[in-house]
Amino acid sequence: MNPDASLITVLVERWRPETSTFHLPCGEITITLEDVVTLSGLAIDGDAVVVDIPDEEWSAICLRLLGRVPYDLVGGVAVVRIVWLRVEFSHLPEDASQEVIEQFARAYALSLIGGVLFPDRSGSTVHLQYLLLIEDWERAGGFAWGAAVLSYLYREMGRSTLHISHTGTSLAGDLGGWVALLQFWAWERFPQLAPRDSETRAPATEDAHPRGLRWLSASSRQYGDQLFQYKLWFDAMDTVVWQPYRERALHLRGSVIQSDTFRAVVPLICFSSVMWHHPDRVLRQFGMRQHEPHQPHPEAEVRFFLRQATRGTSRGQQLVHASRESLDFWNRRHEFVATSSYTDDELAYHSEHMEWYRDVTRRSGTRRGAVAEALYDTIEHAEVSLRDGGRAGGLTPDQCEDLANFMASGVATLGFEQRRYPDLTIPVQPHYAEPVMTAWPERTDPTPDWVALEPQFRQERRPRR
Repeated sequence: MNPDASLITVLVERWRPETSTFHLPCGEITITLEDVVTLSGLAIDGDAVVVDIPDEEWSAICLRLLGRVPYDLVGGVAVVRIVWLRVEFSHLPEDASQEVIEQFARAYALSLIGGVLFPDRSGSTVHLQYLLLIEDWERAGGFAWGAAVLSYLYREMGRSTLHISHTGTSLAGDLGGWVALLQFWAWERFPQLAPRDSETRAPATEDAHPRGLRWLSASSRQYGDQLFQYKLWFDAMDTVVWQPYRERALHLRGSVIQSDTFRAVVPLICFSSVMWHHPDRVLRQFGMRQHEPHQPHPEAEVRFFLRQATRGTSRGQQLVHASRESLDFWNRRHEFVATSSYTDDELAYHSEHMEWYRDVTRRSGTRRGAVAEALYDTIEHAEVSLRDGGRAGGLTPDQCEDLANFMASGVATLGFEQRRYPDLTIPVQPHYAEPVMTAWPERTDPTPDWVALEPQFRQERRPRR
């Protein structure tokens, strides 16, 4: 399957590293541990993906675990080329010993790790730190590989977002991490963008295990200006499948996966990559009522930690490992589960959460979307205000007149855009539940423990001066 570069680019542009979520017109949404285990089948419970680096040269580690050393592995270099692994370990001798069989198995697993699960931007090399994870096969099966894949993907999207903010250009074409997982997730959540069943050569069955198998042979839909069309679609989106796996019982290794792990608010760990998992910001993905989330991580702190996680790994400075606090959070993940009351109701346009959300984020990605967004917001407020003679919105007659003038201005601006862009099509107004003009019920649940412990984690991560 070839990644849809335009779709990935638009998603990365809407990624916010401070919250680990995508910001869309309808609210926040993200890839969670539930998506990872459903689409890939990788384990999300287990030990954090981090091991101690032994005090020996990488060439010695490579020789001990693979039985041979690439010619370009010298000095402090700690990566091997994936093509070298595929060439050198392409044919297993018929009279191979158990030791040789294990070496070939490690080489094959390492090529999958570097080529699929944790690819760097080049997609051609893999770090030997992952080789240490598969030294002991029994221990290798106990790692939370799914959580590590998600952490790595979060980090790569965060790095690309920082690059966009600094240069105005996207790194999505060179995005590291398991990009196919991101694309499968988008097709599950936004069915309008997914390939039609007739376009897929693989059976798109609901019973596929893992569910990502249904998309392996799929091809992305083709549009004229692909990138711009995707931007317009996300600006005008009116349909999100919040719970695509709701009716499907998940079974992995013969046991039902507990949903508590899906909603654990913890750092996800993959060696030096430690990214926060925030299901508390997307409770609608679990069929729960969404409340106003807690403050996100400061932007400066996120930028610092992304730089720390992407530093080189020379011999003098091998790896920036996960802190003890982050490992403690992960080991106690079942204590930090976000929760709320279950509901099937959609969030009303004028609900407390959506009012808060519209005040703290930018929902449009194009000028056309911004114009339409301003107009729709005005119309929504005007409908509520004028329906009750201005009383519901707290408006005086003079303010109602000002509001009408503002609406006329918005219509004039939109008309200017139509004249400037003759092919402009006004996006369909997003569908929201009927406005409910009652106060949002106050939260009665106690503050979860992770809120009190999080500042301790932040304090530890601050740079030394």
